[in-house]
Amino acid sequence: MQNLHSPQPLESAAPSTTDGMAYSDLAPLSKDRPWKPVLLGLGAGILLTLLGTRILGGQDAAPPAQEPTPAPAQASQTVTVAPVVPASVADTLAVNGTVQAVDLLSISPQASGLQIQQLLVREGDAVAAGQVLAVLDDATLQADLRQAQAQLSVSQAQVTQRQASLSQAQANLAEAQQNLQRLRTLAGQGAISQQELTRQQTQATTAQQSVGLARAEIESAQAGVRSQQAVIDRLQTQLGQTSVRSPVAGIVAERRANVGDVASPGNPIVTLIQNNQLKLVAEVPQTQLNRVVVGAPVAVSSTADSRLRLQGTVQSIDPLVNATSRTAQVNISLPGSDLLRPGLFLRGDISTNSRQGLVIPATALQPQPDGSSLVFVLGEGNQVTARPVELGNRLPTNGDQPAQVEVVQGLQSGEQVVTSGVGFLQDGDIVRIAEQP
Repeated sequence: MQNLHSPQPLESAAPSTTDGMAYSDLAPLSKDRPWKPVLLGLGAGILLTLLGTRILGGQDAAPPAQEPTPAPAQASQTVTVAPVVPASVADTLAVNGTVQAVDLLSISPQASGLQIQQLLVREGDAVAAGQVLAVLDDATLQADLRQAQAQLSVSQAQVTQRQASLSQAQANLAEAQQNLQRLRTLAGQGAISQQELTRQQTQATTAQQSVGLARAEIESAQAGVRSQQAVIDRLQTQLGQTSVRSPVAGIVAERRANVGDVASPGNPIVTLIQNNQLKLVAEVPQTQLNRVVVGAPVAVSSTADSRLRLQGTVQSIDPLVNATSRTAQVNISLPGSDLLRPGLFLRGDISTNSRQGLVIPATALQPQPDGSSLVFVLGEGNQVTARPVELGNRLPTNGDQPAQVEVVQGLQSGEQVVTSGVGFLQDGDIVRIAEQP
């Protein structure tokens, strides 16, 4: 029987608690410190037990690790916003037409047979009433005037001569009448013969006739003076007509003559737009005529020139309908503008009635490939939400107010929509609101 107090059993048990250590490696230690292998085995077992408990029991024994707090979202860009507001919205009828002059005057010279010496205006020039448009060559008229003035001097001299003759005849008549009176007295006294008295009577009658003839000659000479004065007046009038003047203020639409042309009353030199009054003549189908009323406002624009934005008014509606096209002409008066020219093709939106609607600035719209539109609505925390909208009529620019558009569906009054930078936004972006000036 083995001795229980012998160290041999401890040495034989060592390999079972050293997790693979060789007996030969532990033998020397057992001789010096026989309790060291036991302590190593107990420590390893406790460590394995703790690890197993941690794995099987989860992490209840340790507090859970805290997740990191996400950083606050940063604004993607600075934008401006505008509220959705109620406004009066007009239903419109779109028409197209051509710009024409309200009154197109043809200016012709009154003097004929004279060459055009100067043309002082060009197309598009603004002219005032009485302004000289052209000058005609007046050399021939000046020569005729000088000749008529010389002839007038001759006629006036003849009048003076005839007046002197009248004075002489009147003096002769007075003398003859005095002699006749004296001889009558003598004849009553029987101092002279009847034959001598008769001779004196004849002299008095002849003197009377000479006075009448002198007066007739004076009247003839005076008539010659008046005739020459009429010639002078006519020539002076023609000389005044060599300066062709504008009868009214307006704009030169066309210059129809050149320097050197012979002027005549039937050939216009220029055509003039009176007072620069233009109108848009539009064709409206007969089925839409009942929607158009005189005085209705019209928003006039041009697809060729984005600067041309005007506010016109329906001036009149022609009473006749074209039997071929079934359209009638609607005349729209236009305000003065340097951009307008007769012959321009323009678009007009005639207001037919008015109603209340919701409007937003047109810059808030984000067009989509399918033809629809989106707007970005500002929400809590300055977060924007993309929202589709259904649009109605467009309101043109009016003074400082930008163009607006009616929103039929998709927005409510008072909501804020982004009006700048919409092309760079995405749904859910955080934005910074710019301060309004």
